[in-house]
Amino acid sequence: MRKITLQLIVLFALVFNAGILGQSLPQSTGRNGIVATAHPLASAAAIEMLKSGGNAVDAAVAAAFTIGVVEPDGSGLGGGGGMVIYLKKEHKSYFINYYGRSSERASEASFKSGRDNYSGKAIEVPGTVAGLLMAHEKFGSLPLSKIMEPAVRHAEDGFPIDQTLAKLILDNIDNIMSDSVTASVFLENGFPRMEGELLLQSDLGKVLRTIAEKGRNGFYEGQLAESFVEGIRDRGGVLTEKDFSSYQAEITSPLNGTYRSYDILTSNIPQSGISLIQGLNMLENFDLQASGHYSESAKTLHIMAEVEKLVYADRYQFLGDPDFVSVPVAGLTSKDYALERYNSINQSKLDPPRYRDADYGNPGAFDKAFRKEPALVMEPAEGHTTHLSVIDKDGNAVALTQTLGLFFGSGQTVSGVLFNNAMTNFSYNVENVNYMQNGKRCRTSITPTIILKNGNPFLILGSPGASRITTTLIELVVNVIDFGMDVNEANLAPRFYCQKFEDYLHVESGINPEVCSELEKMGHQVKVYNGIDLFFGGAQMIFVDPITGEYSGSADKRRGGIAIGY
Repeated sequence: MRKITLQLIVLFALVFNAGILGQSLPQSTGRNGIVATAHPLASAAAIEMLKSGGNAVDAAVAAAFTIGVVEPDGSGLGGGGGMVIYLKKEHKSYFINYYGRSSERASEASFKSGRDNYSGKAIEVPGTVAGLLMAHEKFGSLPLSKIMEPAVRHAEDGFPIDQTLAKLILDNIDNIMSDSVTASVFLENGFPRMEGELLLQSDLGKVLRTIAEKGRNGFYEGQLAESFVEGIRDRGGVLTEKDFSSYQAEITSPLNGTYRSYDILTSNIPQSGISLIQGLNMLENFDLQASGHYSESAKTLHIMAEVEKLVYADRYQFLGDPDFVSVPVAGLTSKDYALERYNSINQSKLDPPRYRDADYGNPGAFDKAFRKEPALVMEPAEGHTTHLSVIDKDGNAVALTQTLGLFFGSGQTVSGVLFNNAMTNFSYNVENVNYMQNGKRCRTSITPTIILKNGNPFLILGSPGASRITTTLIELVVNVIDFGMDVNEANLAPRFYCQKFEDYLHVESGINPEVCSELEKMGHQVKVYNGIDLFFGGAQMIFVDPITGEYSGSADKRRGGIAIGY
């Protein structure tokens, strides 16, 4: 067994002594910088960059590369994501979309959801490396070798498997065993590696070193890219060397919205910031404070659930890759359209009596550029992702969400890289806006978000959780802005989940049982989860006090992590 560094011993001793490995430590505060991620080592990597003179982008990129090593079930070099960046001094914001694209030959794979989820056929061109390097090149200040050193160290020297990762290895052992190389990393003699064991990923370390030395071209071109293509083809996939060499992350502006005088900067299409804005626009028409918190008021929870249901109906109907379809962005983010949708809600009962019968709206009436109305189909509700939030001493902020798709992605490891299964996010109904086409980006739920107050960062947040991401973020924003909770209270508050393609209203047990009884009388079929459950996401949040300027961070104990400030 390799020797664990002193830094690792000290950090994990802190977590073990707190008795909450795999859960969050108490919220952290600071004035020079703060980071919240899903793993202590990723948070430590970000703080290391800030203390070395780096900015929020340096810290976020270092944490993102590191989290792909120490939380390999959720993200990594073989996945994709998106990030919102806010530069306070310039009052400028940017959105980098580095989600994957389908192959130029994707249609030849004859991918079938369910049958092929854990095979080479499920793999899209990965975007993580391109996106993180683009962010560093345009906005970072430290050398790339410095940024990547923590990720390289933890891959080559290893790190102790925590409770969360150990459980996920056990729960997903069949998918891990779909590929012998993946199995050799996470299993030993056919048995899942256990909590406390040292996880070594030497081949991944070599890839990280190559990226540190050669940059983007070291991953997307040359010998490494050739090995990826060959290995994926051996596993039934169709990715080509051109798919890799031609991949480019996209830098644009975030999607902008407002909520009760706060400015929202969130992921642009085909990611799902548009759904967050629509949901908050609808809730602006309801006096949440007067009605009471949703955990104690059936009326509040009913209205919010109905809002979420209608938002999902519209999302599935209209959101797709803007390079291939017309998306009514202006309509879906219109305050007038939101009022129309809100007014359609029956405030006393579930109407229609099944969530699945909810109609989509007509945002095209509020958007002259919209050209057509596509058909409707459900997309998978399961999935695993990771989010991290960072702010530096100058008030520059980053919200970053990245993913492999489902837990452990495709389960296929080639040349040290565990690849995504993002092809599962497409529709395979030719009439659907999210229909799979060659070279297309799939719709995705990830929604990294920064909220401003008077031009200053106020809340930096995001979450994993597949289709639950939108509901989680709506509830977090409401908890902070409408109900005045601090960042940790907001993160610990019970959650619920409702959407069009569900038979149940899912709630955590912290919701008052009397509220659940009232909801059932209103027609809802309530499914209660004991305690808090990772089903409802794993938010990483930072709050900036508008008066004192102090930073507060919170890592969601549903999925683990830690917020560190100084």
